[in-house]
Amino acid sequence: MARIDEIAKASIAESGVAGSQLRGVEASTQTLQWRELRRRAVFTKYMVIYRTLADPAYLDLSIDPDDRPMGSLFAFPDPFDANYGRGGLGRSMTARGWLSTWSGLSSHAKLADTMPNVKVPTLLLHPTADTEIRLWQAKEIVDNSGAADKTYIEMKGAPHYLEGHRQVALAHVAEWLAKRFP
Repeated sequence: MARIDEIAKASIAESGVAGSQLRGVEASTQTLQWRELRRRAVFTKYMVIYRTLADPAYLDLSIDPDDRPMGSLFAFPDPFDANYGRGGLGRSMTARGWLSTWSGLSSHAKLADTMPNVKVPTLLLHPTADTEIRLWQAKEIVDNSGAADKTYIEMKGAPHYLEGHRQVALAHVAEWLAKRFP
């Protein structure tokens, strides 16, 4: 992952350097130099990323045990397909896209880290058969909430998108709202 971050950061830096150099070049008199620097300044390198679903817990249900089935909702039933097959999840992305959302080293897109800023009453329904969000992650999210009023409910056997459990989820939400907003 560090290697991919380095490639992404270098690509962004190269565009930045070209953009800085471009400011000192006159388009009407230094046409070729201006065009080359302009091309490099706006160039967006698309990176090809493999193994975005390389989480051993997808194939080993003894890791973070819960009610989830084997696999991932992004590549059911075999994450190998998404890791190495054509058109895998997040296979092609910009350097900024990688750094901001996918990189475990550079991204700040971790909900548990931003939850202390949430001060409004918070309800978290966690489907225990979710292939993507583990029980410990859901608990960490609600525990980190900055809200004084926070509620955590586990929905036993419910999958990520709550198929077959939506009426129960709706009842939980309606009850929670009714107590706070009569």
